[in-house]
Amino acid sequence: MTQLADSGIGDLRQSMSGPVLGPDDSGYDDARRLWNAAIDRRPAVIARCQSAADVSRAVRFARDHGLEIAVRGGAHNPSGSPRSTTD
Repeated sequence: MTQLADSGIGDLRQSMSGPVLGPDDSGYDDARRLWNAAIDRRPAVIARCQSAADVSRAVRFARDHGLEIAVRGGAHNPSGSPRSTTD
C-alpha cells in the first residue's frame, strides 16, 4: 500500500541535513529499490537521515501525517520489512 504525505515534504526537506525524496523526485526509484525484486514498496517519503536530529524530525513528520515508519539499515530482510524487536 502506498501512503501519501500530501503536505509538508518541503518543510521536512528544509529541516533535515540529509536528503528527502518523494515519488516524483529523481533518485526515488533507486532509493526504494530492494535486492529482492519481488518486493515493490512505494513509500510516501524517503528520509535519508544523517544525524539523530534528522531521525527525530522524520519520525515527527511521519507521526504528524499518520504514516507508517520502516527503518532500512543493512537491508538484510528479504521482504524489505524492518526487523521486529522480538527477532
